[in-house]
Amino acid sequence: MIYLVTDSTAYLSREEASALGVLMVPMAFIKDGREAFQEGFVEEWQPKPGQSLAAYSTSQAQASAFSYLFDRLKAQGHQALCITISSRLSGTFANALKAAEETGECIQVIDSRTTAGALYLMLKAAREMLDAGASLTQCFEAMKQLRKRTHTIFTIQDMDPLRRSGRLGYVRSSVSTLLNLRPLLSLSDGSVVSHSLARGKQDVQRLMMLGLVGKPQEVIVQHCGDEESARALAQRLEEQGIQVMMRRIGIVLAIHLGVPILSVAWVSAP
Repeated sequence: MIYLVTDSTAYLSREEASALGVLMVPMAFIKDGREAFQEGFVEEWQPKPGQSLAAYSTSQAQASAFSYLFDRLKAQGHQALCITISSRLSGTFANALKAAEETGECIQVIDSRTTAGALYLMLKAAREMLDAGASLTQCFEAMKQLRKRTHTIFTIQDMDPLRRSGRLGYVRSSVSTLLNLRPLLSLSDGSVVSHSLARGKQDVQRLMMLGLVGKPQEVIVQHCGDEESARALAQRLEEQGIQVMMRRIGIVLAIHLGVPILSVAWVSAP
């Protein structure tokens, strides 16, 4: 059997992981530099009203965790395709690759150059290919092409958490939420870059809809701490005849981005 492996920033539910045949390696988050926790399935955490995550930091999924999982799969005669969060956002890909090289050719690892909803869409596409009879090598090559067509646009309330994380590409330092201005950011080849600037929530939704390049058939609307805005955006997209799936964003990305978060992710047509 060919399993799929990913890290917890795909934000799968336990039910989804089982249905897709996905094994998840957790990211870690640390409170006050002392208490360490593992990020679980998406249903295991949601932000409390007014909750601050300033006291938290994160840690990449560990090479030892990947090694343990890969060794077990190999011993049982299985193969695995591992798709991780962008290497420009985390050291998780490097850890998974190191573990795979030690395990052997039965494990292939891909840098998704994305995360969250777009990572979920890659896992979903990989499962469809594998169920249709694709080999590990065929699926590996197809996913390297598919990642070029993944897109994510998101908005956050405060730029400071992202700046502190060191995972911010080129974005004007003057971007802020003063005067009700909201920055829209995107993932470009795995890095966070500036997309546009909106004035208020309605303009955020308008610009997100305009940014949906490539005639997507399905769009993931992702949220953390602002479900009302997510539902409003999903409704507008559905009125345009676009299939929408709403998904939550978990604590590790929330620590880096702050709360609330609103995002869209999709795969453009070939």
